[in-house]
Amino acid sequence: MPTGPTPPRTFPALVTGVATTLHYALPDLVPSRTARGWTKAGITAVALAAAFPDLRATWATTREQLQVDGEPVFSTAFSSLPVVRQAVVLGIGAAVLAGSAGGVLAGERWAFRRGEARAAAGKRLPHTGPALVYGALAGVLWLLPPPEDPH
Repeated sequence: MPTGPTPPRTFPALVTGVATTLHYALPDLVPSRTARGWTKAGITAVALAAAFPDLRATWATTREQLQVDGEPVFSTAFSSLPVVRQAVVLGIGAAVLAGSAGGVLAGERWAFRRGEARAAAGKRLPHTGPALVYGALAGVLWLLPPPEDPH
């Protein structure tokens, strides 16, 4: 087993780190809220494009692991449930998705407010300092080795 990150993970780690840094530093760089929104959309697109090969390989591996005799296990199990239980499973999934989105939104607002408080305190480039930390963390997360396959 290799001890360091494989080259295919190094590029998305670098792109993700830089993209995350830019994303959170934008209030210091782009004064217009509308322009920041469009710039963040572009940054997200670049980060997703860099991550796409790894995401595609992960989806393929997961799909293979979730199939028995060529049949997807989840869809077979889900379709065999009564309609009421299917609704419960979908409701739980929707609640988890909504909670995740709410958590991300709360984190984004916290980071922005923290930067604005630093600006009010007279800090120069108040969003950029924390953005460098967030970018470094995002890049390091890409470099963590994937979990071992138990099979």
